[in-house]
Amino acid sequence: MSVLLLAFALNYLAMLLQCLTMSRHRGALLRDGALLPGKPVMRALAVVCFGLALWLCVDSQGGEIGSVVWLCLLMLSGVLLVLLLAWRARWVLPLAPLLMVGGALQGML
Repeated sequence: MSVLLLAFALNYLAMLLQCLTMSRHRGALLRDGALLPGKPVMRALAVVCFGLALWLCVDSQGGEIGSVVWLCLLMLSGVLLVLLLAWRARWVLPLAPLLMVGGALQGML
């Protein structure tokens, strides 16, 4: 149960990486001079994050419930990202490392 925040953070990071592959969101979230990896690299990293989050959920909850929990966390992270992009775009990038650190700390406890 303690790895669910980390799974949520990984889903959020994966959704954020997917958003950064779109020029509209990249321009809204980053400065012009920001260097990012290419779109295929970011998409591959997003797939890895989705896979790790799924593995964490399945490992902690079992196959049937874990996949359902992962889908719920995926939906919640997407809703959070959309709401932040709409109303508080400057919070989108700082929230990703905070969620990752919080999930890692909760996973260690």
